[in-house]
Amino acid sequence: MQKNTNLCVDLKTVMQNDALLAEGQPYNGLLTRDGEDHYIFEESCRRGRCPRNPKLFDGNYCSLVHMQNGKYQIHMKTINASAIDDRRDFAFRVYTELLTAFDVID
Repeated sequence: MQKNTNLCVDLKTVMQNDALLAEGQPYNGLLTRDGEDHYIFEESCRRGRCPRNPKLFDGNYCSLVHMQNGKYQIHMKTINASAIDDRRDFAFRVYTELLTAFDVID
């Protein structure tokens, strides 16, 4: 095990509920170094064990995960096509949720 203290770094956080990191509170998520002394922590929306690819958004129609290779992946949830009355309305709701998921990345 290697230990190090990084001084004078910029840390951007993308949190599910807390605006600031709470002292002594453990968080599941992904810490990425995205530049010289610049880091980003993205909290997983899943509770329990830390997943390999943390889920950053979990909506009604889709979910967003951060892959180990640094890319993001959208997963559509299973739908019951026979229960959809208005396809345009359904597509608009999926579109709106995708925009919300993309807000997590930025």
